[in-house]
Amino acid sequence: MKVLIVGAGVVGITTAYYLRADGHEITVIERQTGAGLETSFANAGQLCRYTARPWAAPSVPSMIIREFGRADAPFLVHLRADPAMWRWLAKFLLQCRGSKHQTTRSNLMRIAVHSANLMDELVKTENVNFNHERNGVLHLFRNQKSLDHATDEERHVEDPEARGEALNRDGCIAIEPALAQNPSQFIGGIFHRHEQTGDAHRFTKELSKILKTRGVIFRYGVNAQQILSKGDRVSGLSTDQGVIESDAVVISAANSSAQLLNSAYPKLPIYPVKGYSITVQTSGFNGAPKIGIQDHSRKIGFSRLGEQLRAAGTAEFGARDGAPDHARIEALCNQTRILFPGAGEFETAKTWAGLRPMTPDGAPIVGRTKWENLFVNTGHGSLGWSLACGSSHIIADVVSERTPAIDLTGLTIDRFA
Repeated sequence: MKVLIVGAGVVGITTAYYLRADGHEITVIERQTGAGLETSFANAGQLCRYTARPWAAPSVPSMIIREFGRADAPFLVHLRADPAMWRWLAKFLLQCRGSKHQTTRSNLMRIAVHSANLMDELVKTENVNFNHERNGVLHLFRNQKSLDHATDEERHVEDPEARGEALNRDGCIAIEPALAQNPSQFIGGIFHRHEQTGDAHRFTKELSKILKTRGVIFRYGVNAQQILSKGDRVSGLSTDQGVIESDAVVISAANSSAQLLNSAYPKLPIYPVKGYSITVQTSGFNGAPKIGIQDHSRKIGFSRLGEQLRAAGTAEFGARDGAPDHARIEALCNQTRILFPGAGEFETAKTWAGLRPMTPDGAPIVGRTKWENLFVNTGHGSLGWSLACGSSHIIADVVSERTPAIDLTGLTIDRFA
């Protein structure tokens, strides 16, 4: 059947990939001039198989209070008269309770492992070059208390494949020699050898090119305006370039998803949370890490993408727009330079900011809606790159009337209805 997909980020493009593989006729509309130009453009680059975690955690409320007002705070809240932000934050804080956190963590693990397996299959099948590496990710900790807590959590992981390896400072340096530049910045770490890294934007762009050769129609510079419905079905979309009719519609429009779905799901809690990244050229330097790194306390991820080092992270609530804030960028640069002073040319680093489409619990919204031929694949937050293949394959299963490969508990739109 004819399927219309709204959004050409990594989630929308992988949705098109799996639906086209099922034989559907696919049209993708996107407001930007190409694929992967918004949230997928310059993220941290880490593909989490076993380390996908919700932001809503027991330690977060005290962190927000402790670091309130600091320009380099991992979680920065602007005091704005924005009812949507305060509603979202209230729901987010409720999700920080231990029981809620563990439930969402389990839900994320389920879809993340499914997604990673599908990514492995896609890489074997398709000729997609995106600086993909399978070197693992090392999570660094700056104090013994947080390292001990993380180590204890790993002991309770039932699957030995998913269990990270606890390391002291010397063990971390043995795995990633670039950390020897400033070992005082960490006490130890947890190494997850099965995690991967790769350039999400490059992947999205390359896969869209492949899909174009397979008959997928891309219409860029088109703004979706309203879902058109009759009874319990949708007939298509109105856009700024006219009506597009379709047998089924998939909303993968990131932060625009809530507005499009508002008539059926008022105040759907998808909120734009700003994140930042810098991309440093490493050519001629030998101080950049070769494996993925996560700085646990500063909430910064580092990935080697060919001859570049990507550093990304932080969460800014209540940002007026997606433009980079100089103080936040400078803080990110400083943290990267402190940990990896010989990584590259920091003076010429490319800077970026993006608005992550976050749900309060941190899990995406995937599956069917109250309209039987309208589907959603959105709200992935900072995990869009990690979860894209899994959530998109689920959409293909549901559209094609197959039973999804995993349990969708905690992932569907019903939890916010």
